[in-house]
Amino acid sequence: MMVTQSSRMVFPKFYAVPIFLAICLKSGVDAFFEVNSIKYLYMFLLIFGVFFMRTGRGFASGKSQGSGDMQSVLWVTTVIYFTFLTLLMIFQNGSPQLIFKIVSPFIFFGLVVAAADDSLPFAIAVGSVINIVANAALLPFDYGWVYWGAVHTFKGFYLFKTDLSYSVTTSLLAFAAWNRYRLTPLYIALAVLAVVQVMLANSRLNYLTMAVVLVFVALKNGAKPKTLLVYAGFLGVLAAVAWKLYSSSKGLTFDTSNLEGFTQGRDRVMSVLLKYGLASYSPLEWLFGRGLYADLVIFMENVSGGEVYGSHNEFLYLIVTQGVTGLVLNVTAWWMVYKISQSAGVQHWASGLAAVAFLLYFIQGLTTTMSTYALKTWPLATILVLIFASKDQAPLPAQPKSAMQR
Repeated sequence: MMVTQSSRMVFPKFYAVPIFLAICLKSGVDAFFEVNSIKYLYMFLLIFGVFFMRTGRGFASGKSQGSGDMQSVLWVTTVIYFTFLTLLMIFQNGSPQLIFKIVSPFIFFGLVVAAADDSLPFAIAVGSVINIVANAALLPFDYGWVYWGAVHTFKGFYLFKTDLSYSVTTSLLAFAAWNRYRLTPLYIALAVLAVVQVMLANSRLNYLTMAVVLVFVALKNGAKPKTLLVYAGFLGVLAAVAWKLYSSSKGLTFDTSNLEGFTQGRDRVMSVLLKYGLASYSPLEWLFGRGLYADLVIFMENVSGGEVYGSHNEFLYLIVTQGVTGLVLNVTAWWMVYKISQSAGVQHWASGLAAVAFLLYFIQGLTTTMSTYALKTWPLATILVLIFASKDQAPLPAQPKSAMQR
């Protein structure tokens, strides 16, 4: 017998209400992370994660045998990574706040999954809906827009357009997974709102992340790859025609003739870090990096005018600042989070979900430093919490072949 969508609307027990509400509102915290007082909600989440461990089911009664051991390994890895970053700060450069940001997704995941409360998936779904709808509500208002250079772009209630785009994209994926990928009116409405926001944000790499989510949901609904290619070809033709007819002065611009303009200076930053950074690193620096602000320092010291720009690339940031050691510790921590999320066995609905979530993270990491921003790392951790905390193993409803092949 198939489990209905309504059966997943699990409301929290009394002790879990605070963290339920905090997860629902987390996207708002992400958006206003520049407001100092707002940052304390992250601490609020972690404190109630500890409360979960004391009042919930805890390690001993995790979802599957052995998950408690993996959680212990995650904590050991996190402590080692924290210690390494602290030593790097002492002997090179960095800050306690930056260290906390880097390890915070692992702390968050470890604390929350320790209790595996049944209401967590519903809280994540509600938070995803709130995030997409609340941002879309700003489309008619000036507050939701900003001039990025000469281009009027949508940013929602976020500070940067890329933050908005990545946030609504991961929110759509989280809701689709909770909804078991059904093409319900609510999902379709959210998908339309999310696509419109990403397009108007002119966050070009997130066109790809949004496409990945939509294709994944379509495949989960039984769409054939050949059919999707036909649709992609059709949309490509329309895009080419629009490119020719569209006046760039009215909004979005894609100046491919100027590489620095097209990448918004990222190619210059990367070339500086490669030429004056990694190319001159000693074996010891390759092993441990030059500190958590190394990308900023290298650029400032080697570019006339003393301009300061970060790496804008997660992989380059990790190797430049933390060396091979930091890269390995970061990857190991994420690997442990992934393994814990899968510890109950891969359910039919969750098959491929973690891989897609990581794919979105890696794609976004090509042009953005991810690990230093909680609003970039916590969405990935949240989707993995969703996989771990969901018990429903209901198969997808049968989809009429005629409907998927039209």
